[in-house]
Amino acid sequence: MAAKKYQTLDGLRGIAALAVVFYHMPQPFHRAASTGYLAVDLFFLMSGFVIAAAYEQKLAEGWSVRSFMLVRLKRLWPLYALGVAVGVVCFEAVRMVRPDASFAFPHMPLAQAIVLSLLFVPQLVAYGGPAFPFNSASWSLSVELFGNLGYGAFARFLHTRLLVLVTALGFCGIVIVSVKSHGLDAGVSAGHVLPGYLRFLFSFPLGVLLFRLHAAGKLPAIALPAWMPLTATAAALVGFGQSGAIGDVLTVAVLFPAVLAASLSQSNGRRSAGILAWAGAVSYPLYILHPPLVQTLVVLMRGNILPGVLFAFAAAIVLIAAAAERWFDRPLQSWFKRLARPRRAVPASLGG
Repeated sequence: MAAKKYQTLDGLRGIAALAVVFYHMPQPFHRAASTGYLAVDLFFLMSGFVIAAAYEQKLAEGWSVRSFMLVRLKRLWPLYALGVAVGVVCFEAVRMVRPDASFAFPHMPLAQAIVLSLLFVPQLVAYGGPAFPFNSASWSLSVELFGNLGYGAFARFLHTRLLVLVTALGFCGIVIVSVKSHGLDAGVSAGHVLPGYLRFLFSFPLGVLLFRLHAAGKLPAIALPAWMPLTATAAALVGFGQSGAIGDVLTVAVLFPAVLAASLSQSNGRRSAGILAWAGAVSYPLYILHPPLVQTLVVLMRGNILPGVLFAFAAAIVLIAAAAERWFDRPLQSWFKRLARPRRAVPASLGG
């Protein structure tokens, strides 16, 4: 329902996911998306809006936290687990092919690290690597899931004034993070996961608040063509006009909410709507599958990668993500929906 009603949000997801991919790749891609890490804050913001649109009323009416989290796990875990599996395979393959390469890995058995990753549990002790050793992008999904748990537990008590207070506290949090880390590229490393939760604590509640204002008709309807918020988002994620810590905070706290608000009123043509829907559908697999693939390429090629190879590799990652969405995630989500449908009672005359 949300995807059909808010088509431009799908396009924002696609642009954000591609920006993260570019940010993690070697030059010249990394330079082309120098602030691609801010896409995560945009994901949190859109997640708050869309989740509130889909589930806030049900939670307020007494829908259980267990049922809510089961829905969220069904949506997030299959592709997340696939991302972990890809990471494990890439890690082992690179270790076999390049035994001379140096690896940052937690001081624990491989099986234990895999289980913790699959359970969304980050590495809390610093070891020189990411909080999720097989797939660095997993950190934001972990933050998202535990943040969703908090939202589901308190949604019925989260009146608007309290929501404003939480958002204000979150804003103080991202200011502190940005000043201490010289920007908002924080929360990925093991032993340094708190900044990721502070980023969520601002953007997700703000998304919920924007939904409430929109639903109440208090959010101005900004009738702009879809290409304008999409272009503004792309410009922000390539670092256009960005200025370090202050620029990161302004982008997340001012530009992204404005872009979201400007993305709610458009009705796009059939072709545009199809492209936007495809971009939204591919965004999650693109985001969660690319890190181990990119890291494997960098290690195996020893950093000496021609631009043409990088372009081909980026295109291949998009195709892999599209295939994962089409033949892995989409069938699973359809199966989950069929399981969730209440079974029709069989008439007694036909029951034997």
